Amino acid sequence: MKIEALLDSNVLIAMLVEAHEHHGPSLALVSDGSIQFAIAAHSYAEAYSTLTRRGERAPFQLTPEEACAALESVRAVTTLVGLTAPQTFEAIRGYAQSGGLGARLYDRLIGEAAVAHGIARIVTWNVGHMRSLFPNLNVETPKEFGKGPTAASAGQ
Repeated sequence: MKIEALLDSNVLIAMLVEAHEHHGPSLALVSDGSIQFAIAAHSYAEAYSTLTRRGERAPFQLTPEEACAALESVRAVTTLVGLTAPQTFEAIRGYAQSGGLGARLYDRLIGEAAVAHGIARIVTWNVGHMRSLFPNLNVETPKEFGKGPTAASAGQ
């Protein structure tokens, strides 16, 4: 089955947490298994960190066992993709040379994984950031995804 799109970390997290505001549309993407999605390897680390974070401002606070089991459930129905070590460093270098700051680097790595694997669509809840980093890719929300590859970009 051909990979149709790469899912962002924020979609992965929303998929796994019932209380998340975007849980329904995120989970619906993989529910029937008719579409093949990919997830960048480092997105699993980012999701694990978010799911298990502790403290007042930590919204989910899953145990390590719960988080790992949840991530494994998604891993079983998606394709794992990633960057090589040199590709990762080049993505970081390019981000720095373009003046990139902070955590948007993770969006850059996700987009670079899509490019490296010939995946032309990224599904995210943070469309603005991803589109600004990758204007040549189709970037859409889970709700927009079902409308076709150009539905989200038609209004640009």
